[in-house]
Amino acid sequence: MNPLRTIWTRVRSFGQRRAVKQEIDEELRFHIEQRTAENIAAGMHPEEAAREAQKRFGNLQSVREECRERRGASFGETTLQDIRFGLRMLRKNPGFTAVAALTLALGIGATTALFSVAYGVLINPYPYAKPHEIWSPGVRSASGSAIMRRYRLSEIEEMAKMSGFADVMATMPGSILLSGEYAPENVTGIRVTGNAFSFIGVPALLGRGIQPSDISSGGVPEPVVVLSYKRWQRLFGNDPNVLGRTLRLDDRPHTIVGVMPPRFGWWTDDGVWLPLGAETRDATRAFPIGRLKPGTTAAAAEQQLNSYLQERAKITPSDFPREEFTAMLTNYLDMTVASGEMQRSLQLLFGAVAFLLLIACANVANLQLARATVRMREIAVRLSVGAGRSRIVRQLLTESVLLSTLAGLLGMVFAVGITRLMVTLMPGFYIPNEARIEMNGYVLGFCVLVSMVTGIVFGLVPALESSKPNLVESLKDDSRTSGAFAGGRLRASLVVAEVALAVVLLVSGGLTLRSFIALQKVDLGFHSTQVTTLDVPHRRYATLEQRNQFSQDLLEHVRNLPGVEAAQIGNGGLPFGGPTSRFGLEGRAESEADSLVCNLVSEDYLKTLGIRLMQGRMFDDVEVRRGDRVAVINETAARLWPAGVDPIEKQLRLDLLKSPGGPVLTPTNASPYVTVIGVVADTRNDGIRNEARPAALLPYTLLAPPGRTLALRTTGDSAPVINALRAYLRQIDPQQPLQNPQPLEAALLNQKSQPRFIMALFTLFAGFGLTLAAMGIYSVLSYLVTRRTREIGVRVALGAQPLDVLKLIFGSGGRLVGVGIVVGILLSFVAARLLGSQLNLFRITATDPVTFCGVVILLGVVAAAACFIPARRAAKVDPMVALRCD
Repeated sequence: MNPLRTIWTRVRSFGQRRAVKQEIDEELRFHIEQRTAENIAAGMHPEEAAREAQKRFGNLQSVREECRERRGASFGETTLQDIRFGLRMLRKNPGFTAVAALTLALGIGATTALFSVAYGVLINPYPYAKPHEIWSPGVRSASGSAIMRRYRLSEIEEMAKMSGFADVMATMPGSILLSGEYAPENVTGIRVTGNAFSFIGVPALLGRGIQPSDISSGGVPEPVVVLSYKRWQRLFGNDPNVLGRTLRLDDRPHTIVGVMPPRFGWWTDDGVWLPLGAETRDATRAFPIGRLKPGTTAAAAEQQLNSYLQERAKITPSDFPREEFTAMLTNYLDMTVASGEMQRSLQLLFGAVAFLLLIACANVANLQLARATVRMREIAVRLSVGAGRSRIVRQLLTESVLLSTLAGLLGMVFAVGITRLMVTLMPGFYIPNEARIEMNGYVLGFCVLVSMVTGIVFGLVPALESSKPNLVESLKDDSRTSGAFAGGRLRASLVVAEVALAVVLLVSGGLTLRSFIALQKVDLGFHSTQVTTLDVPHRRYATLEQRNQFSQDLLEHVRNLPGVEAAQIGNGGLPFGGPTSRFGLEGRAESEADSLVCNLVSEDYLKTLGIRLMQGRMFDDVEVRRGDRVAVINETAARLWPAGVDPIEKQLRLDLLKSPGGPVLTPTNASPYVTVIGVVADTRNDGIRNEARPAALLPYTLLAPPGRTLALRTTGDSAPVINALRAYLRQIDPQQPLQNPQPLEAALLNQKSQPRFIMALFTLFAGFGLTLAAMGIYSVLSYLVTRRTREIGVRVALGAQPLDVLKLIFGSGGRLVGVGIVVGILLSFVAARLLGSQLNLFRITATDPVTFCGVVILLGVVAAAACFIPARRAAKVDPMVALRCD
């Protein structure tokens, strides 16, 4: 018979059972009538012909059932019968149903929660049109380091003319001063070329995006602005009549032409977008973003780009690395927060929840095997009266799928809670602006799929094992004895697997926990308590002298405020970051890879952050005001001089002081040389994880960027000080913003958020795995005690003491746990090396002996507790009662 027709008949059998039955009956009637007609043609009487046809055709009901079975017409009916019977069996055993469903729900819920995060952050993080087709040009140095750099607009225009690119847009991130009727604030202002919004492919919620017509033929941008959804909410309270109104940006009115939808966040989720002017194509620099033409590979486009950039490097060598380089194209999905460490973290967590789900499946499979032993007589009876083995397997698998479906419903509830926990713990920089982590149709479909697969995985082996009982033994009255050890080896293997997987999870969780504890204990080299930082834009002041004078007046006023112990202003070193500079010093060969962190600070920097002065002195307020070319270096920088050479009073060349680039103002004919006058203790200046980089503290007056950071050390709450400072600024300059007040400890917590996220989830999943493994050990030993009650009674009757019985049960459980721990330790060495290669474990090796020993001890204690209750029950067996029952 045609297989497709059989499948179609089976599908129809669910909803059109009567129609399918009628078709089969009509077909059978047709064959009988044909045979009858042939008999009549052969000379028989009609009644005799009909009787002969019926006789030769056989038992009509049997033939009808055989046809229905072969054609799948009874599939729907028997499936519904299996479902009804399965539901009755689950209701009949509420304890088993509750334990099994909750066990599976834990694994399904964790898996679904992680998929919801992965879907929102990795699979579908952006609302852009075909984001996987967006590429960013860059260069790769001979050392292998990738550099994503800005290009001149004239260069970007040449890229757009290349045959490999279908379209190229440009983005120039920056900030812009919002003033006028609103409190002065620096907001993120992303300038884009006229084709940007059509390139991105996301329609505006209101109005339109930036268009080519917003930039004149001479490259002058029109004063128009597109608002992000959050900025629209914040400024206009979702007013739909916002189009045509104006905002004062950088002291110039801009007309609002559009509002973007909530999920749109091209390089900002709370800023604005403006047209990118092209008046000076050779001076304006931006980041190019391109789409390739259909049929063009990234490698072919890279070759075209490389040829062009190599030619440009000959014309403007200062724009490119000094060493050899090649052009590269990076897919947009691989260069954003949706890749890199986040992707590796989620992949490892997926491995953890897969282990957790396998432990849950093994646990429920063990419960199913124990339950099947109790049902052995029922299954034997069904087989003895004609039921086929496949029919038994199908019935048992239906029950398993029903159980997993119930677990899937509970798992969705768990998934919602676990997802919220993950989002709470997840670092903000892990999640793209546009990503949405939610329970959508794809996540629900994944949960259904996992539930179905889980039902088959944990139900198939018990179903196959249960469908081949010894009929003679199973039908005896003493069926409990006959099936006492049925599937015992399989159940033991499942417990060993549970313990081994739990060991892997515990080792992984232990390594991340130990790494996080080590990170908590690291000596930062400074004191962050009671220190608050604030951003102070200086763009309103056009000259170096004006910016420095504003900073000096502000700093002097802050120091006189009540509750302020110390204050400092500058760029970098609070506590991380700061501009870097190529440097030179006597007696040391230069390398392009050499760089030194430059922290532009005021004289009270050490006092504000509690940093120790190791040698020499710190520059004073007079030297800062004059802009003397002096520097204080850290211990790592001091070691750059040859051994035995004292760096004090030595000259240090910092190229940044002569050519800082960008909107940073410098004195006329600035010299790149400074004199070292002191050495300070090393501080963590490249993140908490990394050792200190060479750094120099310089008077902040040497350079004047468009914004500086103010740091305050207060005796108590910093809020009154900040409010007083805002009032002071309103008096001297109502248009001057003061923003982003943040405790320094919050910045440190942000540095620890990624390892805290990994540690918390691995520890959580390890705890779940340990709990499920303990439940598995307990269930198997409890079943063992129940099945061996008569044997234990005989042993006690022959003189065995309770301690002997305890040893028997503990020995049975101990052997399983011991084998599981050995297997788990071997697997953990592999898993730990993978974990160490994908995550930067802090000061902890992948084979940390403390972690491995701790896991063995913890699992041993939990296993002993799981063995104790069944062992105690076995030790209390009354031999008279046990023997009388059998």
